[in-house]
Amino acid sequence: MPASEEPRLARGFSFSEPGESRLALLLGIPLGLLYVLGMLALRGCMPLTDEADHHAQITLLLRGRHELWPTLTTIPGYHVATALLARITGDGSLDAARWINAGYGLLAIAGFHALRRRIWPGTQSWATAQFMLLPVLAPLFFVVYTDVLALALLLWAAWAAVAGRIWASALLMALLVGVRQHEVVWLGLVVPLAGMQQDASEDRRGGPARALSPFLLPLAGFFAFWLWNGSISLSTEQAALHPDFGLHGGNIGCALLVAGLLLPLHVLAGMRRYLAPWRAQPWRVLLPFVLALAFWFGFQADNPYNTVFPDYYLHNRLVQLIQPPALPRACAAVAFALAACGLAQYALRPRAALALWPVAALFLAGSWLVELRYAMVPLVMWLALRAPAARRIEYATLALWALLAVLLCHAVATHRLFL
Repeated sequence: MPASEEPRLARGFSFSEPGESRLALLLGIPLGLLYVLGMLALRGCMPLTDEADHHAQITLLLRGRHELWPTLTTIPGYHVATALLARITGDGSLDAARWINAGYGLLAIAGFHALRRRIWPGTQSWATAQFMLLPVLAPLFFVVYTDVLALALLLWAAWAAVAGRIWASALLMALLVGVRQHEVVWLGLVVPLAGMQQDASEDRRGGPARALSPFLLPLAGFFAFWLWNGSISLSTEQAALHPDFGLHGGNIGCALLVAGLLLPLHVLAGMRRYLAPWRAQPWRVLLPFVLALAFWFGFQADNPYNTVFPDYYLHNRLVQLIQPPALPRACAAVAFALAACGLAQYALRPRAALALWPVAALFLAGSWLVELRYAMVPLVMWLALRAPAARRIEYATLALWALLAVLLCHAVATHRLFL
């Protein structure tokens, strides 16, 4: 990026960092050591929550039994890939599957770095460090869950889209459907990113519809699975708790609340800019109050799974804590409103990235069960596409997340809580 463009990185925010390669080295060595420690911390640990189901499916495949574990809700693309790698290594243990998942994590880290470098060159090192330490993501690098592989596929699909590699992006999205089928909604972001790249290309033979037709592949795959299975949840036993139809506000409220708690300095900087023209636009003062009231009266987590073991499941502890009437709910409503207004002030790049907001809302609203893992995906995509804030804000956030990530990984490894 030319130096003359650096002050215009965002609406009122700026960040420039000389010596990108030096910074990558300074951050990469300690983060690499932490990553290895995270891999070693879970060695020999008992299965964590859904790890038992995922590893059971992997074990069935390793034994040549092509049958589905009865409580599995996702298409078993993750399990097939992990079983193939486990067969190559000759180790089908849970520890080996965790190490394979950590390998998927490295793939996701590389995908985030590549996407950020293409969109905001010169900011990829510290941004990737934040991605690695994102507290709601960090423990998932080291457990046998589908989320990290799905995230890697989405990040690389987005990179391929902005790089103009349409078929590669479409194939990656098709693989994503085979890992976590409900994440097909992220086509709503990837396709506009690819379409914008096509509009900028001199080669427009056949028009934009023909150029983007490869994205029909993941879409057709999703609907074919849905028609064949009868529900979006693979397991019919779990379909009632993961319904196909209906929109729910719980995950939207949870995601913005978590974003506000994890990004307090970004929110405050954004609110200063948001309120700057309040004299000419007095509605700006009223909107946060309206949003806070919407959260107070509208937020609910009434899925039966959200009442299970709140002392162990962090997401259940959070939603139970903010049930009315209570002061924590009022604080949560304020954090939600400030996050919604403040984080919206950060520019997204390219212009087509504005699709992130409606797609993230649809993705979150489509799930009845309130989970921190669902908030992770929109937050990661925002981190990849958003403009940087001031240097002190970014590094303070990195330090905060480093502390939280280490504490959460330790708590997960010692069976004190789970996301």
